Amino acid sequence: MQHDEQLLKLYQKWGVKPPAHFPHGTEEEIRANLKPLKAHKWYMEGNVLVAETDQGILKQSIPTNYICKGIDEQGLPILEKLL
Repeated sequence: MQHDEQLLKLYQKWGVKPPAHFPHGTEEEIRANLKPLKAHKWYMEGNVLVAETDQGILKQSIPTNYICKGIDEQGLPILEKLL
């Protein structure tokens, strides 16, 4: 049984109306409207690599034996492993 069918049966069991489904378009339409999430600034806060983007700040924990040495031609961080 699919997950959606299981949920519908639970809604019926509880006597609750399931949430409405609103189609969001085809995958191609969605991809055509996506805005690239490109960072314009990278820096480190402890072992957290931080990227500032137009949509906000993104953070990613990285191992403590790596540091950010700068940004490459594609705008990605250059990480260097410490000895």
